[in-house]
Amino acid sequence: MKPRVGVYLSEQMATRLAEAAKRRGATKSALVEAALDLFLGSEEDLGDPATVARRLTGLSHQLEQLDRNLRIANETAALHARFHLAVTPLLPPATQGAACALGAERFEEFAAQVGRRVDLGVPLIRETIDRVSAARADALGPDPADGDPSGTGSTAYQPGVGASTLVHDASANIAAVREDGSNGGFRGRTGSALH
Repeated sequence: MKPRVGVYLSEQMATRLAEAAKRRGATKSALVEAALDLFLGSEEDLGDPATVARRLTGLSHQLEQLDRNLRIANETAALHARFHLAVTPLLPPATQGAACALGAERFEEFAAQVGRRVDLGVPLIRETIDRVSAARADALGPDPADGDPSGTGSTAYQPGVGASTLVHDASANIAAVREDGSNGGFRGRTGSALH
């Protein structure tokens, strides 16, 4: 059994610790122990080649994951830019000023959302994938492991069942939608406000 140690933290540090402990696989005890290990120095001998190799392997895996995530982000941005440039018609000169003002307002909202998501530590893509997977599982019926007698309840790709049919299929442009679901009164091509 591990010994129990009581410590006093500032309100700010206690809040930060509680927020960090909300992440998957993290506990307050593990976070404090890791911080103390870094502060006091590890018991492992840094001169030991096996320890150095193990740490380098861990760093290599972390760098590979960062590289993969960066490639995903780059491809996402490139595909979005290509799509946006392909489908956006030129605006008449009389409406360009208002469009630029709306664009600046949307960019501020976008930057605020990015800041909130980075602070929360929950990537939108992970949240979206989880939501689509759950919706697809609901649309396809119960999971066979949960007692589905037909054995057909699968979340695998099914022709004719797309994510857009499972997650609020909206035919309107929703690029400017805020996290609360509003769009700041943006009006689509039909002139009606999008929701």
